[in-house]
Amino acid sequence: MVMMCFKKINLEKLREFVVTRQNDDGGFTFCKPIPSTLAETYFAVNILVSIGSEVPKKEKLIEFLQSRIQKEIYTLFYTLHSLKLLGEDIYDFSDFLINKLKDAVKRERRELVGNAGITATYTFEQPNVLREIYTISSLLSLYQLEVPEVVKNFVKQYRRVTRYGIGYGDKEPNLEETFYAVYVLRDDAVISFVKHFESNGGFAKHPKGFPPYLEDTYYALSIFRLLNYSYRNDKTIEYVASLQNPNGGFRRSIYGGISTLEDSYYAVECLKYFEEVI
Repeated sequence: MVMMCFKKINLEKLREFVVTRQNDDGGFTFCKPIPSTLAETYFAVNILVSIGSEVPKKEKLIEFLQSRIQKEIYTLFYTLHSLKLLGEDIYDFSDFLINKLKDAVKRERRELVGNAGITATYTFEQPNVLREIYTISSLLSLYQLEVPEVVKNFVKQYRRVTRYGIGYGDKEPNLEETFYAVYVLRDDAVISFVKHFESNGGFAKHPKGFPPYLEDTYYALSIFRLLNYSYRNDKTIEYVASLQNPNGGFRRSIYGGISTLEDSYYAVECLKYFEEVI
């Protein structure tokens, strides 16, 4: 049965967009003839499972994922989560992950002491300890394991009081890093801060900013989901639906752009949130 919010988009076109990104090895790519990547494969599998569509070449896909498993946190994030979505058993990397989590905290603490404070400016491309902690914590959840208290206490160091409320991040708290922190801490004090990013149905890069972007809308709604906060806004559903391109995929901006599996994943996750709160 098609869920209410998904009726706002063309699901068949979305499915077609996703499956055309699948390579012969079972994995998915940003676009052909580029080789399959673990990230694009994760986005594709998540989309197909979420919309109730059959995953093509499933056996090859599972072989592809299993052949790429290695002890590196981002590789494990994409491979293990994808395999779990496909209903496969996963190897136990819990000891490795716990040690990596402790190492991340120890390493960053040494840098904080050396720099006399948190001074690095993070971007999507740069190393980010909050993203690293989130990634490992998300993997630990696959084994029903809690994040150690020492890690939670470390993440609290990134809590910032702003004119818009409580947020998390480096010098300037933002939705992305607040999402990573909330995943670990479930700090509902951030709700007011997050709502200040509302912008024409979506959420922007900065409080009271413009334009809205799909990834920031995803971070905001993911925070609300983690905190069991019911945010009901038909304008946001319409905003997400408006980002679907004619080829079925989603772009990140109201001002146009190409469809990507990543943005399509964000869109589906946003619509899933509204299915949960309606």
